[in-house]
Amino acid sequence: MSIFAPLVGSLIYELRASPEKFLLLNFQEKNYVLEDNNWEIRKTWLGMDLSLTELKWLILGQIPEKTPDWQRKMLPTGELQLIQGATEIRLGLNSEGRIEYMSKSLQGLLEYHAKIPRYQKHYEIPFPQKIRIEDYTRNNHWLLVISEIQAPSGNIKSLDFIPPSDMEHLISDQ
Repeated sequence: MSIFAPLVGSLIYELRASPEKFLLLNFQEKNYVLEDNNWEIRKTWLGMDLSLTELKWLILGQIPEKTPDWQRKMLPTGELQLIQGATEIRLGLNSEGRIEYMSKSLQGLLEYHAKIPRYQKHYEIPFPQKIRIEDYTRNNHWLLVISEIQAPSGNIKSLDFIPPSDMEHLISDQ
């Protein structure tokens, strides 16, 4: 994921994440964070524990039919509840079964809330146009705007987790 400055169009941050590694590049201040990808690192550097799986669900606008690591339950409110240990995810689905909102709680405390206000279609398949994600304080938020979907041509190369040599390594003060 690359984050550009509004209006200026210059690259400010770039986030690269795999199930094992987390790399955050800050081009404006010429520094980077390279750590193991875990909830503590995500919380420290993103302001919330948003996993790759959860982000994938939001970008696709749906969760898979089967989620073997999660216990599923339909609540009387019409929400879908997913539980994995001390983590709870609640999803509000629209009439097509697509995500309208999703909230994550850790040990009963809200971690983040995400909303998908509108969908658009690509080859008759709906996908989110905007995704708004706010942490529990509402101080940290992301707004993802998806303007088009491009199918990768050829092989997808794996992410590079080697930071540029002209950047300084930042270490968390946890």
